[in-house]
Amino acid sequence: MHLSNSITLPLLLGAVTTVNSLSITESPRAQTARSRLAEAFRSPSKKLTLHPELVLPEPSDPTALLLRPSEVTKLSQTIRTRAKANAVFVEGTVDALMPMGKEQEAARGNFPGPSPIIFSLIDESNLSDNLEELQEVVGVEGVLVTFFGGKEVESVDSYLEEAKSNPTLADQCGAIWEAGLQPIPEIIFNPEAELPEDDVVRLVDAVKETCGGLDPVSIVFTNGQSAESEEDEEDEPSAPKITIPTSVAKRLAFVGSIRTTAGEGRMNYATSKLSACNFNGAFLRADCVPGYRLNPDLEVVGGFWSAAMGDLKSLKSKNFSFRSKVKLEKDVPMEWFNYQKSIMEDGSLGGPGGAGAGGEINSEGGDHKGF
Repeated sequence: MHLSNSITLPLLLGAVTTVNSLSITESPRAQTARSRLAEAFRSPSKKLTLHPELVLPEPSDPTALLLRPSEVTKLSQTIRTRAKANAVFVEGTVDALMPMGKEQEAARGNFPGPSPIIFSLIDESNLSDNLEELQEVVGVEGVLVTFFGGKEVESVDSYLEEAKSNPTLADQCGAIWEAGLQPIPEIIFNPEAELPEDDVVRLVDAVKETCGGLDPVSIVFTNGQSAESEEDEEDEPSAPKITIPTSVAKRLAFVGSIRTTAGEGRMNYATSKLSACNFNGAFLRADCVPGYRLNPDLEVVGGFWSAAMGDLKSLKSKNFSFRSKVKLEKDVPMEWFNYQKSIMEDGSLGGPGGAGAGGEINSEGGDHKGF
């Protein structure tokens, strides 16, 4: 699909919208999705909203495939009722996503209510197929679109250059709106990039133009992997070096991506930096979970996010020191300690001699102090 002047696109429910190079009219379903996501990304009390990333693995054997729906349903319930996520980003197949969508939608009208789901688009070539399937999945409100294939930008000018080389982004965003969902752009910044507030305003206007002339409900800002993969203890946890000016904060929500591994207060410090820079929310990537990529046990993941997000939302005072390591007044959050202890017998988080039992910290085994 190519968006040009005076193109009419059929919408869900039989409505019609006109898309041109300057504006896009949203379908009723897309407007509902915008409202739900705007509410999830912004806190009435101005506190930072928290949005974990869940990676749903693709089972390699028939038995695991049969068990996956129930495991995903349990994970969804844990994220909604215990972790109390404001919204959740999900990476995986649409089939794997369906049980989560049903569980979240079934909670509508109850307390806690559903957490809107944002589908992470991995393969842009399958966008049309994914959108066709996503229209049948309740609970999904948005699609995360990583601009420029994840290529890092250093400034507004470099963003504009990349946008010229990627003219199909407007088509993709238009197709997502047409499907009744909200496109959420993710922009990857060079770790050394620092944008003055005037440049942030210019960037937001440029993103609007890239999307086809309509403001997205939110923009995700992410630091490049080069900074987040460095293991220098004297470095502060990575977070985008961008301050959101008030003039654009009213237009849409801004979410900062955090990939720092849990432990020694790094997650707490990274979220505090986002709050200080006027971000509305924190996108907590799956990389925060110790060892998760190697052993994606969904029960362990649900327990981790329940403990971690409870600690991040805690009103208790936290001190940070960066001479060599980041530390909290309290080394081990009690909830995470209890969770480690409860599953110690199966070896998921190390043996009885690990941190949870009072022994030495086994960093390679996933043990850590603080979030």
